[in-house]
Amino acid sequence: MQNSPFFLLLIFFHFNSFGQDFLYHVEPLNWWVDMNSPKFEILVHGDRVGECDVNISDERIKLIKTINLENSNYIVLGIQILERSKAFSFDIEFSKEGKLFEKYNYQLLKKSKRILAKDTYNSSDVIYLITPDRFSNGDKKNDIVSSLREKKINRRKPSSRHGGDIYGIINHLDYISDMGFTAIWSTPMLENNMKNLSYHGYAITDLYKIDPRMGTNELYKELSLKAKEKGIKLIKDVVLNHIGSSHWWMEDLPSEDWLNYPNNLQFTTHTRESLHDPYAIKEDVRNFTDGWFTESMPDLNQRNPILARYLIQNSLWWIEYAQLSGFRVDTYSYSDREFLNFWNNTIQNEYPGFNIVGEEWTTDKSIIGMWQKSISEKKSNSSVINQKFPSNVPSLMDFPLNEAIIKSLKPKSHKWDHKLSILYRNMAQDYLYPNPKNMVVFLDNHDMSRIYYQLNHDLDYWKMAHSFLLTTRGIPQIYYGTEVLISDSSKPGDHGVLREDFPGGWHHDKKNAFTDLLTDKQIEAKAFLKNLLNWRKTCSAIHSGGLKHFAPSYENELYTILRYDKRSIVLLVMNNDSKKKKIIPNNYFKEVNSKLSNKLAVDIVNGKNLNINNSISINSKSFLLLELKY
Repeated sequence: MQNSPFFLLLIFFHFNSFGQDFLYHVEPLNWWVDMNSPKFEILVHGDRVGECDVNISDERIKLIKTINLENSNYIVLGIQILERSKAFSFDIEFSKEGKLFEKYNYQLLKKSKRILAKDTYNSSDVIYLITPDRFSNGDKKNDIVSSLREKKINRRKPSSRHGGDIYGIINHLDYISDMGFTAIWSTPMLENNMKNLSYHGYAITDLYKIDPRMGTNELYKELSLKAKEKGIKLIKDVVLNHIGSSHWWMEDLPSEDWLNYPNNLQFTTHTRESLHDPYAIKEDVRNFTDGWFTESMPDLNQRNPILARYLIQNSLWWIEYAQLSGFRVDTYSYSDREFLNFWNNTIQNEYPGFNIVGEEWTTDKSIIGMWQKSISEKKSNSSVINQKFPSNVPSLMDFPLNEAIIKSLKPKSHKWDHKLSILYRNMAQDYLYPNPKNMVVFLDNHDMSRIYYQLNHDLDYWKMAHSFLLTTRGIPQIYYGTEVLISDSSKPGDHGVLREDFPGGWHHDKKNAFTDLLTDKQIEAKAFLKNLLNWRKTCSAIHSGGLKHFAPSYENELYTILRYDKRSIVLLVMNNDSKKKKIIPNNYFKEVNSKLSNKLAVDIVNGKNLNINNSISINSKSFLLLELKY
């Protein structure tokens, strides 16, 4: 891919025939005069538009070049903004043989607010992951849109649309904030005009348009701004690897190389190891990155420079338009690696510190560590593997830690079985991550069975898992409904089932998790999690402090971590032994401060003060979580 100095701004036209004004697409709807680069490209699509002469008669704009594509229905315009101090609009004229066929007025705006690094999500946040179709139906009028292919609503069918939307999230921002969450990651809400399975959002058919069944672009921006008012950051789910098979591109591809394997469909091998394999052949690498996930998800070829810049431009547009606080990138490693590096660097150049987490679904920490952006040498782990082809993504989903948590929270099968050692050994390998503090940690998500099901509906282990999740390094992510013990036990592994409707999100629901019309166990779980989340909001030792941990011994199935800074020390001791254990907290606290004047620590779960020099019992399958302030 060529590192063009131009950023891609795409405007799509469709002419029914020369002389008839029929605008089909305009993407994006606007741009900004004060972006870092004054240059951008315009891709115009219309009936034989490549045969037109293009003219811009505006002294504030310079038409640098025009480029004809393989398909004569497209033309690329190189543009430079000369007037950058104020907003304005300019006309683009399309003519042939001296006859004017179309004049389009394009808007250039001033950026509304500088998006700073402090506005993006970080380790002080806890992310609430929402599948919007399954969270809450705030607007019944948009349940069925006649112009879209999938028209039915059927809450009894897991694979159908259920009607959740943007208003459903806006209506419950107070609930999300009161629970203690400080960021929302929503699965994609862009148009998915597919015949089936359109609810999940990952087969996008228009990259600049919110699905009408979710709302509008304006409503999505309103969600972002209203969330910010309540201290909640909005993270957009970005799909760079593929589109939906009903995307309008599929009817008139700009070029033959717009897609990978356009004529002889091949599916991805999912053999991600080939990307890092020193002995890999080119075919193995290509079959991983270029293969399609399904027939309904055409694989995009980011080596095409026009498409690459289109995707970059699209990402920049949504950040600025919706005032976003971060990205999550779906199927991250399946895109071209050189493109990913260019994409990340361009975003960081425009919005320094903007956080982005990539999905690389592997439990091999060495592979994930190869993807993450290195931080300064002073702060970085010294033994990180050198990246020959860096992608420079700031964060990744910590699938290896997820697996370790699940495996460690099981009953011991015999006296020499040390489950918590699995968790300890995983954390001990954090040297493979350039920046473990910025990894996103989680117990489940929209693609795996619910944590309550995975832990065999054991509330004690569920509590222990969350105590670790909210205390360890990284940025915690919790899936909606986890707080009320949603479980996919009726049909484990079925994606439609594990994306169950949130109780109370529909007016006629008999149970309402928003108002605690639940079972005693669900109420207990919700109160437990709410307490921990709101405590974590103000605990700087968890946000940015150091971490020490103590290896489990053969005598004790205990795993202990310390989080500490200049304000406080947090102690978490997890007991997975079959017997009650006694500990003296100060034996751990003195590891980071041997001269403590305050001898009283707060038990975060029950709020009681405990003397750190006294012996304290920890029941089997339980934990102790203390904070001692200086």
